[in-house]
Amino acid sequence: VVRVERGNIDDAIDFGNSDQLLVGETAIAIGSPLGQAFSGSVSRGIISGLDRSVPVDIDTDGNYDWEANVLQTDAAINPGNSGGALVDQNGDLIGINSMKISMPTVEGIGFAIPVNEVEQIVTQLEENGEVQRPYLGVLLQDLYTVPAEVLVNEMNLPDDVNSGVIISNVEEGTPADAAGLEALDVVVSLDGNEVQNMMELRKYLYYEKEQGEEMQIEYYRDGQLQQTTATLE
Repeated sequence: VVRVERGNIDDAIDFGNSDQLLVGETAIAIGSPLGQAFSGSVSRGIISGLDRSVPVDIDTDGNYDWEANVLQTDAAINPGNSGGALVDQNGDLIGINSMKISMPTVEGIGFAIPVNEVEQIVTQLEENGEVQRPYLGVLLQDLYTVPAEVLVNEMNLPDDVNSGVIISNVEEGTPADAAGLEALDVVVSLDGNEVQNMMELRKYLYYEKEQGEEMQIEYYRDGQLQQTTATLE
């Protein structure tokens, strides 16, 4: 968040609602690809996907530290576009251009931070000077990514359980560890609110809970529904 003198600035961009976006809607990326020589460039495409999870290596140590929740677009995103606006056909801000997949065999896969998440982050930075998020201490995997035969034969998951989040690892000394959660537990609800995937779990954890609060977790282990309470850090 950068504070500048208002000066001759009369208008500011209107914020859209990234939760109401649909795949196929127009997306326009604004930025300065490859530097000042191409400043103010505009590229046009569509929203290609919603609620994408993209692993990010923040400290460049070769290990993923975070999974960014992003919008996918085929509007051209190039070095220098990061931080620029992704707008809809009305000119409303729907995202902040962030990254792209750059491989010889890949075309038109760029990503932007959804504007609703941008608003949350901006508010925290202005109020606290940093982003503060509750911490549980688990690595996650969406249930739908695992073959059905594995869920039934190896995890003994009931046939009628077809959504949720698998815990792939629990870090020692974390709230999840203290609550007794283990790898291969399948989380299905938080505080009585159903969670169908990782995005729903993170959104509830980050935007509905605070550090120091308790959170009730319902999960399946060996085919049995269980419940525990974690005190978030």
